[in-house]
Amino acid sequence: MKLPIRASIFSAAALFCLPGLLAAQTAAETASETAEPAEEMTIDWIQEIINGGMTSAVLLLLSAAAIGFLVERLIRMRNKYLAPAYYVDFFTGALANHDDDAIRKEAEARPSILADAGAYIVEHRPHIHRAELRAADEVRLQTAVADAAARAIERHRQRCYPLAIIATMAPMLGLLGTVIGMIEAFSKVAILGDTGDAALLADSISKALITTDIGLVLAIPSLGAYHYLKQKLSIAELAVEEALEAMFAALDEQK
Repeated sequence: MKLPIRASIFSAAALFCLPGLLAAQTAAETASETAEPAEEMTIDWIQEIINGGMTSAVLLLLSAAAIGFLVERLIRMRNKYLAPAYYVDFFTGALANHDDDAIRKEAEARPSILADAGAYIVEHRPHIHRAELRAADEVRLQTAVADAAARAIERHRQRCYPLAIIATMAPMLGLLGTVIGMIEAFSKVAILGDTGDAALLADSISKALITTDIGLVLAIPSLGAYHYLKQKLSIAELAVEEALEAMFAALDEQK
């Protein structure tokens, strides 16, 4: 089922927010099970993120980049830019009416992989009367159109890779921030010795762990979004191949 772009963006936003909502719900349930006053168990997540230092800042920048890449891909990978459902019927009808100009104008007005392929076909289709030469030209034309469509799909696939990179980097950056925080925490213990306050150590460890939390919250939806886009491209690739076969079949009928 094809979703509107607005619904797709809202779904993506919900996917990115879900891990945070689950973490907040778990914290609320834990607080409700304790006998301590609610105000003492409240966690200021914004302050915790700030305490994460530079690692938190980098992860937040990656979060913004991930959302930007995802929204751009959801917009540019709509079916109307890949394999619009109407185009094969339009192309067949235009060929039947010998209206090559309509096919060219459609490619200019509503560009897509199929529209560009249709314009290329009518521009380069063979007009040779000798059957053997015409057949060879048709084979070359089919190869050229298929290669152009495959390159267009591959360009879309390449533009999905930043999400995979972010999904890979985020947990590693989070772990790096945690390791740095743990080093600082145990350095305090080494300096203060037996006179150190355990609460101070616990607070330092909590600040260190927040970066891993942010990294995982970012990586999980980024990885899910990347695989969703890859699957969407695979479906579009099959649709393009089937449409091209139908378009060349319609071209053969015009001989």
